[in-house]
Amino acid sequence: MPNVKDLEIKQLLPFFDETRNPDAREQLTFLILDAPPTVQQVYAKQQVIQTIIHNGYHHMKMEYIGADYGEVSSFLRRFMEMDDSGGTDWLERIAHYWVNKNERYLLAGGLRQTVSLLGYIEDYFSKIQPETFVGEMADSLKQLKALLARIQPAHWVGLSRGEGFSSAEQRKLMKLLRKETTSGDWLQFWQTFNTYEAWLSVARSMVKYQLVFPEFVEEGIILEDAYHLLLKNPVKNTLVSKGRVLLLTGPNMSGKSTLLKTLGGCVFLAHAGMPVPASRCQLPFFDEMNVVIQLTDDLKNGYSHFMMEVQQLKHTLARAVEGANCFAIFDELFRGTNVDDATDISRQTIEGLLTYPKGFFIISTHLHQLEELLPESVYLTPCYMDSSLEEGRPHFLYKLREGWGTLKLGRIIFEQEGLPALLHQWKSLT
Repeated sequence: MPNVKDLEIKQLLPFFDETRNPDAREQLTFLILDAPPTVQQVYAKQQVIQTIIHNGYHHMKMEYIGADYGEVSSFLRRFMEMDDSGGTDWLERIAHYWVNKNERYLLAGGLRQTVSLLGYIEDYFSKIQPETFVGEMADSLKQLKALLARIQPAHWVGLSRGEGFSSAEQRKLMKLLRKETTSGDWLQFWQTFNTYEAWLSVARSMVKYQLVFPEFVEEGIILEDAYHLLLKNPVKNTLVSKGRVLLLTGPNMSGKSTLLKTLGGCVFLAHAGMPVPASRCQLPFFDEMNVVIQLTDDLKNGYSHFMMEVQQLKHTLARAVEGANCFAIFDELFRGTNVDDATDISRQTIEGLLTYPKGFFIISTHLHQLEELLPESVYLTPCYMDSSLEEGRPHFLYKLREGWGTLKLGRIIFEQEGLPALLHQWKSLT
């Protein structure tokens, strides 16, 4: 199970969400958060989206009214909850609907709304060819269309709009619906409908935002024009690395944490079978993901911030030693201890990671001393977030550059915010 809570992937849901009912939205959430354990399963998820786009199905937006879905679901739930045991005719149990005029209107209205929604679904899926899909989705769509063929919604829609929707016809329809709602095919029908709507939503978003599918390779990462979907006017960045360790430097507010979430988000979406916000994405298939950006103390277990850092790193290293291909992000690793110890153990950690045969580890740091302490290696990619001083004020470009960042802004920002004056204010008064 990947540890990616710091990426806040759920916040990306609105960018993929064109669903019209909560059940389809729940399916969409599952699709986005589900990272299968094998690359074959990831490709299977991609294939569903590709089929929708290749056949032009993504142009067919779902147009039904979400409130109708909820009301029909509630109406039909009554049928599913009734039990035929005991020998009593089921239709007799709902005879109370004909006791007065208002209840008859409610029943007729519910039936009309039901066949209207089923009629829309029948018309929509008449344009979808199940054989264009493969595997489970193809079988599910065939079953969905078979159930619609048994109910014949178009016939009932025609009756419900005229004078022919008599009490006798309503009884026939209820008996037909009762038969279907008590079968396993009925639940599968709605599962398929909502799952397809979720897939359609992803496919439409892929085209709308010009997202791309990743290519999985043995080693090396290429992310071109990557950006974070939550940013209104994102600065796109490109990362090309054949190494094991990406060491990220740069001053405060230069965009390091945002870049880490961008890179981590792209890697996770790729492993969830989703398209990613980039113009190109090439990366290995990782067995383990551990993203540590917003680490805090664990008061319950008595762990300090530093001990939590150590435990997170230990978990990743243990999995790597077991042979897992690990992807990990550590934002300002070892900031929970003093500078001397942090520098020494950061050097040891990075040098050790460079000897691992696989995996990709991203570490951000303010420890500029590491530039002189670390050996040059083809497996180490130092990068920094570009920024500058213009007329004494910091200017942030939010662009990733190769090399080591040297600009230090902490003291400058401290002084520009007037803290020295506040600290000396009492002294001047006395």
